[in-house]
Amino acid sequence: MKMKEQQSSSKQQERSDKKKKKLAALANLIQLNDKDRIHEAEQSKQRNDSDNQNEDEGFITVCSKRKPRNRLTIMTDSSSSETIIRAATAGEADSDEPVIKRSRNNLAGGDTHTLNDLPGTLTHEQYKSLSMELRRRKRELESVPEVHLRDMGRRALLEIPQQDRTPIFLADIQHLLMAALIGKKSPCAPDRWCSADKFQSLSHSVVLILDGLSLYHYVSNESRFEATNRIFDMKLEVVLPPHDEGKIIDSIAQIPLTNVQAQKLINEHGSLESAVELNKDPTLFVKVLFPIEKQSPSPSPSTQTESIDLHPDDKFPRTKLLLSALQLVDEGYPIPLQGELHSRFSSFKFTKKSYAPVNDRSPMYGVDCEMCRTISGANELTRISIVDEKYQTVYETLVRPANKITDYLTQYSGITPEIMKTVTKSLADVQREVSALLPTDAILVGQSLNSDLNAMRMMHPYVIDTSVCFNISGVRKRKSKLKHLAKTFLQESIQENEDGHDSIEDSLATLKLVKMKLANSIEFGDEILTQRKRIHDVIRAASGDGLQNNLFAHAAKRDKRTAIVTVGDMQPCLKEVITKAEQAASSDSSKSVYVHEVPSTKEAVRKVNEIALENALTIANLMVPEKDFMLETAERTATKLDNLIERVWNTMAHNGLLMVLMGGSSECQKGVAKIAIKRRNGSIPASALLTTSLSSDS
Repeated sequence: MKMKEQQSSSKQQERSDKKKKKLAALANLIQLNDKDRIHEAEQSKQRNDSDNQNEDEGFITVCSKRKPRNRLTIMTDSSSSETIIRAATAGEADSDEPVIKRSRNNLAGGDTHTLNDLPGTLTHEQYKSLSMELRRRKRELESVPEVHLRDMGRRALLEIPQQDRTPIFLADIQHLLMAALIGKKSPCAPDRWCSADKFQSLSHSVVLILDGLSLYHYVSNESRFEATNRIFDMKLEVVLPPHDEGKIIDSIAQIPLTNVQAQKLINEHGSLESAVELNKDPTLFVKVLFPIEKQSPSPSPSTQTESIDLHPDDKFPRTKLLLSALQLVDEGYPIPLQGELHSRFSSFKFTKKSYAPVNDRSPMYGVDCEMCRTISGANELTRISIVDEKYQTVYETLVRPANKITDYLTQYSGITPEIMKTVTKSLADVQREVSALLPTDAILVGQSLNSDLNAMRMMHPYVIDTSVCFNISGVRKRKSKLKHLAKTFLQESIQENEDGHDSIEDSLATLKLVKMKLANSIEFGDEILTQRKRIHDVIRAASGDGLQNNLFAHAAKRDKRTAIVTVGDMQPCLKEVITKAEQAASSDSSKSVYVHEVPSTKEAVRKVNEIALENALTIANLMVPEKDFMLETAERTATKLDNLIERVWNTMAHNGLLMVLMGGSSECQKGVAKIAIKRRNGSIPASALLTTSLSSDS
C-alpha cells in the first residue's frame, strides 16, 4: 500500500515537472517571438528614418523590402518531455516546416537564453508567477479589437472575380467609423457587412483618403504597393458618391465627430437615430447606379436647409423616407449593382429611361401587385394597381403570365381561372404602360415593394417602403403586416375578403400610412425611434435644464478629439460640417475638432504622424493628381504612395485602426477601402519574468 502511494506521488511529481517544463518552454518561446518583433520594429523604424531623407514632392521614393520574419511553433513530446522549435518563413506551409536548431547568435537582440538553458523544473513560485502572467497575456489578447467580415463584406473583397464581386457602400465605411468613435451608442452599426469586436479597446483611428486614386489605378499597379499589401489583408471595393457631388471627406465627416456633437443631436432630434435619418441623403449613391439627370449646383448646406420646399401637408421632407441604395440592397430590391445582383437583374427594365432628381414635392404613387405560381416555379405578375396622392386609381389591369399558371393562390391574390380566361395583356405591355404613366421623379410607395417590383421585373430609384419606415415590434428586422399597420394607425380593416386581397385596397392603405407619417414626425409609427425619444424626454422632464447643462459639461470633459488634415483650403461643404461640430462644443472651453490646413501632401503626412496619437479620430484628405498616374509615372507614383502609407502605419500605436480610402477619379469612380488594426509590437512582461526565473536558478 505504501509502495503504491509512493508510486502515485512519484507520477504526480513527474506530471507536475513536465507541466512546469512545458510552461517554461512556452514562456521562452514568447520571449523569442517578442524579441523578433522588437528587432523587426527597429529595422522598420530605421528604414522609415532613411526614407524620410529621400522625400520628393511629399512622397517617398525609396522602397526597401523586409526580410521575412520567422514563425516559431513549439512542440512537446509528452512521452519524453522533449521540446523542439520549428521555424519557417512566412508563406511556407506548416506541414513542410523543417525541424531546426536555433543558435543563440541568431536570437534577435542578442538573447542569451535557449531552451537548453531551461532549468530541469521550476520552483513553485516561478510556476505560479508564470501562470499568472500567461493568463494576463491571454486576457490581453482577448481584448484585442477585431474586424471580422460577414458574407456581404466577403463578397466585396478584391480577391473575388469582378463579375462576382458586390461592392459595399461608403455609408458602410461611415458606420464602421461611427462604431469606432461612438461605440455601442452608435445608431448605425456596420453589422450588414462586418462585426466590429471589442472596439472599446481601440487606441485611435486614422483615415487616409487618397482622392484621385481609383480601383483601376490600384489594380494596374498592385505589385508596387508592397508594404500596403503586407499591412492590409482586408481590401474591399466601395461604391462612392458621384465624383461631381463633392469630395469623399465631405461624406465621411458627416458622422458625429465628437461626443458633444452627438449629445446635441440627441437634444435636437430626441435620439441619434432620428438625427441620422433626418440628416441623410438617401439618393446620394442611388445617383451612381440609376440614370439620373445631373442637378444644377446646389447651394451651401446652410442655405439649402433654410429653403426646403415641403409639400403643404408634410411636416418634414418626404425624401427622408426614401430607401437608400444600401437599404435597397438589404431589402432585396432589384438594383443595377455589379456582381451577383447584376446577373440576377440583367433582364429587368428601368421604369424610365432617365430620371429627374427627386425633391420634397415629388409625387407619390401607391403600388401593389398580385401574383400566381406558374410552371416555372416562380410567382408571376397577374394584377397590378397604382393610385395617386388623391387616392385616385390611375392604373389597374390584369396580366397574362408568360408561363402556365399552376396555382392561382386565390386566398391571397383573388385571382381565379374564370377571371384569367379573357386576359391577353402581357408583362411587356405593363412595363411599357407603367413607364409612360410615371413622372420622371415619381416616388413609389408600397408594403415590401421589392416583391412587387420583382414581379413587374422593373427597377426604380425612389421608393418608400411601409414595412421599413413603420415598426411596431421595436425590433428593426421584425416587420408588421400591412393589415396590422392599417388597423393600428388608420383604424381600417383591410384584407377581410375571403375571396383574396384587393390590390387597390392595399395600395391605398400604404399611401395613407405614409401621408399620415409625413403629417406627424420621423418617429411616428417607428417604435424604435419613439422609445429613444421617450427616454430622452423623460430625463429632460425629470431633471430640467440644470442636468442638461451638466450632461453637456460631462460629455465635453470626457470627449474624444477629432482632427482633420486637408491639403490647401477646406471646401465649403466640409467647413459647414466642422462648424456644426464646433458649435456643438461651444459650451466648453476646450475644442474637440481640430482642423489643420497644410500646403502639401508631405506636410499632411508629417502632421498626421505628429498628431494621430493625440486624437480618437484623424482624417487626412490627400490629393493624387491624375497626371501622376499617366503611363510613364504611374509605377513611381504607386511606390511613393505605398511608402507614404507605410510611414503612417509605423507611427501608429498598437490597437490603432488604419483605414485607407482610395477615392476614385473622374475616369473611374470605383474606390477601394483597406482596413487593418495594428497589433502590439512591444515586449511582453512574461519574457522578463522568465529571464529573472532563469537567472535566479543559475
